[in-house]
Amino acid sequence: MIDENPIRTARRLSRRHEQERCLLCGRTGVLIELDHTAGQNHDAFLKGPLCRACHAAVTEFRLRAGADMRRQQNSIKRVGYSLKATAVFLHMLADAVRRWAESLDQPNK
Repeated sequence: MIDENPIRTARRLSRRHEQERCLLCGRTGVLIELDHTAGQNHDAFLKGPLCRACHAAVTEFRLRAGADMRRQQNSIKRVGYSLKATAVFLHMLADAVRRWAESLDQPNK
């Protein structure tokens, strides 16, 4: 996909990182690390801000899913591992979105 407005995109991503908010749990006030969603060796540009706890969890689940994060010479293997790594991240993001939606159903206390 071509980014029709890369400057606007860069500003938006910069603001998100400056907010120092975890993309998965929403915590602030903690150290935020940039997770290479598809694996740094597979796609160096796709990143998301995560707290250390969520980053560690995503990393563990990727290992369990068999998403090898090492650089692969075989391009088909590289794409396959990249897709596995991204799928793990997206699964965790979907769970987070579901929790947020359910929290809206709870009466305010």
